[in-house]
Amino acid sequence: MSNYYWIRVFDYIHNRDSNYESESYGKGVMLDEFYLKDVIGGRDAVKQFVKERYSGQSSASISFAKPRNKNGMYAIVMESNQFFYDRFYTVLDTFCFWHNCHKPIKGKISEFPKSYIGEEDSQDKFVHFCSYECKQHFDNSVNPWNEGEFQEKEEGENGNIYGYIYLIYNRAEDTYYIGQTRFMPFFRWQEHVKCGGKGDIKDLTFSVLTEVSRNKNLNEISNQEYLNSIEAWWIAKFKEEGNKVFNIANPKITIEYLKKRFDEMVSKNRQLSLSTDEDR
Repeated sequence: MSNYYWIRVFDYIHNRDSNYESESYGKGVMLDEFYLKDVIGGRDAVKQFVKERYSGQSSASISFAKPRNKNGMYAIVMESNQFFYDRFYTVLDTFCFWHNCHKPIKGKISEFPKSYIGEEDSQDKFVHFCSYECKQHFDNSVNPWNEGEFQEKEEGENGNIYGYIYLIYNRAEDTYYIGQTRFMPFFRWQEHVKCGGKGDIKDLTFSVLTEVSRNKNLNEISNQEYLNSIEAWWIAKFKEEGNKVFNIANPKITIEYLKKRFDEMVSKNRQLSLSTDEDR
């Protein structure tokens, strides 16, 4: 029987991320996310894989629990299942489920909107759409009273979240745009849709990569510098992994310890990927 694990890696800064009382907040800023399957040896083997995935200080010092009263990088290892593994990695090759469209769709399954339509053969049944517009048409046909909510321009968690890093994927061109916003992400998504600069809305999907808590011990300039560096981290990460990124600007990671961790984490992943491809 296959076993599946979901791994998320965070940058934790104690005086910033320990401000929240709820365990659902204050995890830190996510730097990496991936899934594993068919791991022999259980959680201990997964932890060893995580250490070997990186190099240098990142490999030596990474922990598997949130640091107490100090800064550090740590990984959360969670058991998962085939559904979430496939949703992260599987390539979809089907047709839009909206009966007035039926446009062929092919690409990473997580990039396409979906709706749940019940069980089929004792398995959960989801259908996919080429765009949010077609999904909305379908949802409205099932529930004619369904209406979207207007997103207001406001800060997250009453200002405790300093900003967000978001991702726009253009399925038609197989390209990514990564940006930052100080306000609730879907307001920024609406702004992109209105200006039309990232492509036809029927071809776009939107998601949030990570959120950055406000460090109350730093001023606005320093908080903004950290947000800028995390945006640069994700842009460089997507490029290193071989994706087409169409950001006009190419921001640089300006915080020294993040630059060092990038070389130890993301650059090594790219080198391992290239080595694997050459061996095939």
